[in-house]
Amino acid sequence: MNQSSSLAIVLAAGKGTRMNQEIPKPLVPINGKPIISWIVKSFADNDIDTALVVNPKNKKYFKSFDKDVELVFQEKQKGTGHAVLQALELILKYRYIYVFVGDSPFIGSDIILDLYDEHTKSNSDVTILTSIFDNKKFPYARIIRNSKKDIIKVVEELSANEKEKKIDELFGSHYLFKSKILIKYLTQLEPNKVNGEIYFTDILNVVIADDLKVKSLKITDWRKLVGLNSMEDIKWAESQKIL
Repeated sequence: MNQSSSLAIVLAAGKGTRMNQEIPKPLVPINGKPIISWIVKSFADNDIDTALVVNPKNKKYFKSFDKDVELVFQEKQKGTGHAVLQALELILKYRYIYVFVGDSPFIGSDIILDLYDEHTKSNSDVTILTSIFDNKKFPYARIIRNSKKDIIKVVEELSANEKEKKIDELFGSHYLFKSKILIKYLTQLEPNKVNGEIYFTDILNVVIADDLKVKSLKITDWRKLVGLNSMEDIKWAESQKIL
């Protein structure tokens, strides 16, 4: 399906210190290919333009992607919200914007297409990927819903109370926005008072508080939303034989 009006922003500027590798985390191989190459292919299969937000110090490592994506540089590591801001000039050119983390290799082109269909058919302002997780080892945000099943809040695990921690519908930081909504709220994000970083995850609760339409596409297989942050995660992922 041609999504010429869509742009995917894939965040790939993180240090990934838990990988203990010289190369950036998104380039650590899984099943013989860099982690990030799988999600880049999923977007390419849907004819979606893709931009990778990377640390300029790592430019040489991402050279092999030059023909397929646009590289956007985050000069200073000031958080995920700041990373997305670096792509603002590109965002202005498109109608729909995907914002994905670069460490999730299992999201196939079929999920990308389903996300687009859900987003456009429901005319949502934001649509996110969620799943019911059987495994609680992954510290992802909890999805809080009301009696009508509407999303009313997203709570990071560190901030969750005991009741919220028992919720098994989790969110792994994969979004699809109407461009105008992303632009409006991205520029309103404020630095964290403790460390000065701008967290992109803050955007959802602000959008929800303004009573905008936030929907989800609930993935049947929770493993497909998992991000890989350590060599232990990669060993686990390869053992699952998902790719």
